Amino acid sequence: MSGKKSLQRNGSAPEINIALLGSLGVGKSALTVKYITKRFIMEYDPDIEDTYTKHESWNNRDITIQVMDTCDKENSDPLRYLRWADAFIVVYSITSQASFEKAKEYLETVNQHKKTFCKESVPVALLGNKIDLERYRQVSKAEGTKLASDYMCLFYEATAAEEYEYVEEVFHGLILYLLQYKNCYLPHLYISEEKPPTGQMPVRPKSPKGTSERKDEKDSKGIPKKNTSSFKLFNKSFKIFN
Repeated sequence: MSGKKSLQRNGSAPEINIALLGSLGVGKSALTVKYITKRFIMEYDPDIEDTYTKHESWNNRDITIQVMDTCDKENSDPLRYLRWADAFIVVYSITSQASFEKAKEYLETVNQHKKTFCKESVPVALLGNKIDLERYRQVSKAEGTKLASDYMCLFYEATAAEEYEYVEEVFHGLILYLLQYKNCYLPHLYISEEKPPTGQMPVRPKSPKGTSERKDEKDSKGIPKKNTSSFKLFNKSFKIFN
């Protein structure tokens, strides 16, 4: 036995739900649409919460990815995404210390939910966005790395304004974990009896530099790689720029 979990949904393609959490203005919508369309948006309605669907193929295996671009308002119930998501991306802007403090609150909320409702760990990525605005940085990479280490989650710094690969790597890091090493029960997925290796999800500090080199290294290790993808947008209002 390989020791890897096989995710199925009644014999159909696996379905993975990913929720983006963070303060208004940190770039959740831009990151979401960058992943879905490979394009950068500059104008959008920050008060709209929406869900996007993308279909990908990994080693000829179809996967459905659903991404919730959340918008927390006063008195809104976080259970709508805590119960829905299989993985979380907590986003802050490196140009805003306030958004970093809010990210800590989101990580704590997710952590408490995991302890209460999940048998084991749910993958979480902490993402410092807007590295294209380095000259305005208020949150150091070391601070982000330490916070991710404190909560045993993945860590990335990226930007939706530049290369698609920066954003793709964040989503694919979570997807690969769910497909290969996922150890939290997903109610809507059938999980085979094969068990993954024990241990906690590793902390993997990321830099936007050398993306192509890391991608080649992953391929050489036999990790499933994306072949094709398609996407479906719903009611989000935005302007896309090439």
